[in-house]
Amino acid sequence: MLARLGLMALAVMAMIGAAHAKWNPDVIARLLAEAEKDAPMSQDHPFTDRYEGSFILGQTVKVFDERVLPAGPTQEKFYDKQNLFTKAVTAQGKVTRTAYLAPEGRSSLEVFRNYRNAVAAKGFEPVFECAGATCGKEFYRRIHRKENPASSFMGKSYSRDREQLLKAFVDKTSDVRYALFRKAGAGGDDWVAIYAGLNMDCCEGPSSSIMKDRVGVLVQVVQAGVMEDRMVTLKAEDITSDIARQGRAVLYGILFDFDKADIKAESEPQLAEMAKALKADPKLRVFIVGHTDNQGKLDYNTGLSQRRAEAVVKALSTVHGIPASRMTARGLASLAPVATNRSDEGRAKNRRVELVEQ
Repeated sequence: MLARLGLMALAVMAMIGAAHAKWNPDVIARLLAEAEKDAPMSQDHPFTDRYEGSFILGQTVKVFDERVLPAGPTQEKFYDKQNLFTKAVTAQGKVTRTAYLAPEGRSSLEVFRNYRNAVAAKGFEPVFECAGATCGKEFYRRIHRKENPASSFMGKSYSRDREQLLKAFVDKTSDVRYALFRKAGAGGDDWVAIYAGLNMDCCEGPSSSIMKDRVGVLVQVVQAGVMEDRMVTLKAEDITSDIARQGRAVLYGILFDFDKADIKAESEPQLAEMAKALKADPKLRVFIVGHTDNQGKLDYNTGLSQRRAEAVVKALSTVHGIPASRMTARGLASLAPVATNRSDEGRAKNRRVELVEQ
């Protein structure tokens, strides 16, 4: 039976076992109370629902995003982060990721099978399924890595306690089970990936103690959808005004492929407006400054942002006729953020190009 909120610390200790005795009972009671209520603004996805008695520890929802979903066991080389699985599916669309904590006394098999059956009953076809050793080595670490922000389930307005619980979630598990499902539709394929594993007391102190012997479930749903065209092109007159007012113009209409310095074709309208602004004031000399978020090593991102800035200079010079002598490329990586790098929204604002008056 699930613990009720508001129990005295001694009662909580008695119910969840002597394993917690090494931790402050008030801390245990507080963490347990946080674990056994749904995360703010979270809800079950209609494709999966939830196992009775479970709670949502964390959830993220992206209107349009990309997820790499395992469709085969892990590669033998654990540290090959570019190719974690023998086979995988890259799915795009609306992405909903939910972390559940199942009630005490339930096995990974039972909880997993309930989710599996519910998804199959809604017309999804299995693509890949594994259990234990058939999933490959360290499967749980590769499907959810707490050191990788892209794996985070942290939503808005989460408490410090919930953040700690999510760090402990799937930190170390046994009896791993996983299944990937697909449903074809006129607008594209929908995907559901279900992971379940029995949490072990590992590395996050009292938070790990709360998770011990309870099944953690990761549900990832990707619904087929079309990306909204929300390209923001700053007009030449606005570029001129921003430079006059604050010495720089911030541009989000210059796009690059992931980890590359090649300018995407859809960036052309913004390049044209930049060129128009520079032609309107032939005496204006500028720095073209590339910025990244803080994902990855600083030295690498500094080089990447420099190459991207140089690509913009080249495009303005060779395609739009702006003398290269009027522009100087600089790459600052993540050294001048305009927002926090702790959220996807903040990191998106930090990935930008700026025109800075010399």
